[in-house]
Amino acid sequence: MLKKYIYLLPIIILLQCSFPEIEDVTPPTVVVAYPYDGAVISANVNARISAFDDEEVSEVWYYLNGVKSTSVNNIPYEIELNISSLERKVDHYIQAAAKDKEGNVGYSEYVIFTVAETQDIIDPIVTIVNPQGGQVVEGIVNIVANAEDERSIQKVAFYINGDSVGLSSTYPYSYGWDTANYSDSTQHTIYAKVWDGGNNTATSPVINVTVYPRTGEAGDGINPSALILFPLAGSTITDTIQVSVDLFDNVAVTRAEFYVDGQLENSANNPSVPWIFDWDTTPKANGALHSIYFKVYDAAGNIGTSVLLTLTIN
Repeated sequence: MLKKYIYLLPIIILLQCSFPEIEDVTPPTVVVAYPYDGAVISANVNARISAFDDEEVSEVWYYLNGVKSTSVNNIPYEIELNISSLERKVDHYIQAAAKDKEGNVGYSEYVIFTVAETQDIIDPIVTIVNPQGGQVVEGIVNIVANAEDERSIQKVAFYINGDSVGLSSTYPYSYGWDTANYSDSTQHTIYAKVWDGGNNTATSPVINVTVYPRTGEAGDGINPSALILFPLAGSTITDTIQVSVDLFDNVAVTRAEFYVDGQLENSANNPSVPWIFDWDTTPKANGALHSIYFKVYDAAGNIGTSVLLTLTIN
């Protein structure tokens, strides 16, 4: 009997012991998303950094020509890249770093970029190359944009029904759109917006696609629509103006929204037709181009978007 207890004693001791946790010695993986190697910058921009860790990233920063920047700890990891004191037409080096909660630090590869000698005043261009306007889509749709600039592309943002859904900093500029959560036989709008290294922007033409009718009756699958009556495309406006838009639906438009430069400016539930309201443009009076468009909704959840117009506000 005693012999039996002697055999069991080592097992009992092991069960009562607490084993130390395995120490995390793996540093985060870090990549500089922008600027990319060879980028030409002519204005202050945000450096964008991707950082991943098997546990948790606690801090991200970069070194510009060896000088450490401020740090951030929230996704997306973006830190201002101020070029005002940098020499023009020479190479500059940026390296990102990230630390996890155990204190492990990971470093990115060096990225070399150039500061332009003159300010970039030429807008980039962007178009949606996939899917095509009028196409029927289903499943995961790879939305692809072609963006061009005489110096460098900073980023491309993708919009579904006027809502920003994704951002790409590397060629090819794309976003995977999951259509599973969208109603059967409904139309949706897609467009892209691009920024270049001088913070100039451009917006692609809007395209319309239909989500494939996967199940059951389609019901009301007709999108409402909007026609901007005033202001006119390409016009120059000042002070407070009266905006007018005509609204259409096979049943009724239940909500209309007015967007300026992609931001919601005004909205109305069960709006009158035409919907007319005052818009004070003075907060945006900078002599630059601005974009406007409308989103409209019906009771079945169908969404339509007007044509995107550009105009100048003085």
